[in-house]
Amino acid sequence: ETEEYHVVYAKAVVLATGGFGRLHIQGFPTTNHYGATGDGLVLGYRAGVPIRYLGAVQYHPTGAIFPEQIVGLLITEKVRGSGADVLNVDGEKFVFPLEPRDVEAAAIIRECAPVEKGGRGKGVRTPTGNYGVWLDTPLIDLLYGEGTIERKLPAMVRMYRRFGIDMTKEPILVYPTLHYQNGGLRIKPDGSTNVPGLYAGGEVTGGVHGTNRLMGNSLLDVVVYGRRSGTSAALYAKEQFRDFGKPTLQHVYEYEKELAEIGVPEDKISPVLLPNYVPEHVRKKQLTSYYQGNLY
Repeated sequence: ETEEYHVVYAKAVVLATGGFGRLHIQGFPTTNHYGATGDGLVLGYRAGVPIRYLGAVQYHPTGAIFPEQIVGLLITEKVRGSGADVLNVDGEKFVFPLEPRDVEAAAIIRECAPVEKGGRGKGVRTPTGNYGVWLDTPLIDLLYGEGTIERKLPAMVRMYRRFGIDMTKEPILVYPTLHYQNGGLRIKPDGSTNVPGLYAGGEVTGGVHGTNRLMGNSLLDVVVYGRRSGTSAALYAKEQFRDFGKPTLQHVYEYEKELAEIGVPEDKISPVLLPNYVPEHVRKKQLTSYYQGNLY
């Protein structure tokens, strides 16, 4: 809020900033919290930590694509596991509903993409101009008896009813949503990086899940590597007695100098911290001004 930088002295630092879903890679909606803007990646990379598998991003096959207020919200696999089929605009079942996430998501994207872009052009256009496919939720009650959806997915049923949609009687619209960052900072088994005193754990790291995380393993990741990196950082800090000197932002200055030398545009501020969803035409009317430029 104050646009001020504060240098904090520490013998050890643990990066646990999560992923980059709020950067909306390739324009996809996301399940991620608002702070998931890749800041830990930026901080670690600037400090000299290598990055691995950063191109491996996981998209959850079924994110809400309508109504607009919940676009990107995760629609759990439990819906498909309970019997709901995935259908295109013609009501055709075009993919087995329980394929692995990457296969299922790719099939839905291909179904919705226009023919001229290699897709099938069979997506359902939403009232707000997006495209998705039907998730046939009423089929669950038809297969297993009335009340099954209410019993298995009570919170989801209530959420959709707030928007005037009864998912026990009508299908819901879904589309893949950016869900997990498989790649990230390279760490060692104890959570340390190649930079002395710098540790990381969770989604900010890369390599723990290869290039395609299995469902549920992110929780295992944060428990294991959160503990390992925290313990390792504490032990490292306990053993440090030397004077580190006055903390500075010299590494940031050097990083910006390198950007300028290779011609990388500096029109975006990073770390982002929080995304700004205010439309451009509204920003121009705002009385507040935001810092634009570098640290020089």
